[in-house]
Amino acid sequence: MVFGLPMHPLVAHAVVVCVPLAALGAILMAFWPAAARRLWPAVLFVATIGLIAVPLTTQSGESLEERVGERELVEAHAKQGEQVLPFVIVLWLSVAGIFLLVYLIRRMSRSPDRAVGSRPRWRPIATVVLAVMALVGGVGGVVEVVLAGHSGAKAVWTK
Repeated sequence: MVFGLPMHPLVAHAVVVCVPLAALGAILMAFWPAAARRLWPAVLFVATIGLIAVPLTTQSGESLEERVGERELVEAHAKQGEQVLPFVIVLWLSVAGIFLLVYLIRRMSRSPDRAVGSRPRWRPIATVVLAVMALVGGVGGVVEVVLAGHSGAKAVWTK
């Protein structure tokens, strides 16, 4: 309880804000290299807050469920909420991977032994894998957050 309010809805709003923002940032970074070079610190920060907030939301929801009792709608909301974390993990990994890719590209471009115009073979593969991860984690995470939020609203507002 925080100021007499259950912790669950307070922490859930961090998920509702951070996951879509991180998804938008990750997808933008995956498909626009200039954005990746500029935005990665902010997107990584927001994605990390989202990643931390999801298990806190789940845990606080379980505590709240004990207080309000197990009803069908509450159970449906709990089940839906448990599906958010895997997507947010993939989203966070994609953002961290894009950061690492940007870092390695910068470092390699400053290397004196690098041949002009040469690119490592792994770079296009890594770029595609990270873009797919950003799309799957971002879109899947946002969809699951919306579905969990909707089921939670139904559980609260339906008698």
